[in-house]
Amino acid sequence: MRAFLIFFCFVEIEQPISGFAVAKVVDSGHPDFKKGDLVWGRRVGWEEYSLVTTPECLFKIHHTDVPLSYYTGILGMPGITAYFGLYDICSPKKGERVFVSAASGAVGQLVGQIAKLMGCYVVGSAGSKEKVELLKSKFGFDDAFNYKEEHDFDVALKRSVHVKRNSQITFMNAESMEVIEIYGFVYET
Repeated sequence: MRAFLIFFCFVEIEQPISGFAVAKVVDSGHPDFKKGDLVWGRRVGWEEYSLVTTPECLFKIHHTDVPLSYYTGILGMPGITAYFGLYDICSPKKGERVFVSAASGAVGQLVGQIAKLMGCYVVGSAGSKEKVELLKSKFGFDDAFNYKEEHDFDVALKRSVHVKRNSQITFMNAESMEVIEIYGFVYET
């Protein structure tokens, strides 16, 4: 198993939260950025105007033919995590069964959709009936269940995924790590 950790800093009182964002440069003393450039990246304050002191965390947006919000979604951290976590690390083959925990989240729903495009049978878990329905009706998951309504996670997983020991891929976002021991390979975000 490979686990990747991202560490976040504490937020100081009366300081803006910073994170991934899309921004327009209004002034710059950096040679790579000029007024009017669109950028995306991390360590940008979530505020009307932000002073970025770590320009190495920013990337110029060269393609504006997609909505700018995509740079914080499918073209940003969630999309990169979903794609490389599933495609490069898990490497599913057509016809394999993929279980995605926290499947209605930013990363999980993309993992499920990418796995479907790869020809996999995809099952997700989520925390409400509405999210389960969203997974099946909008995101194309083959099956999904509400983990909060299940008395036995192991039974729910076996029922939905039809697991054969060590023959499925599990993309863990935030569920019981006992699944690792029972079902084989897990990529943990």
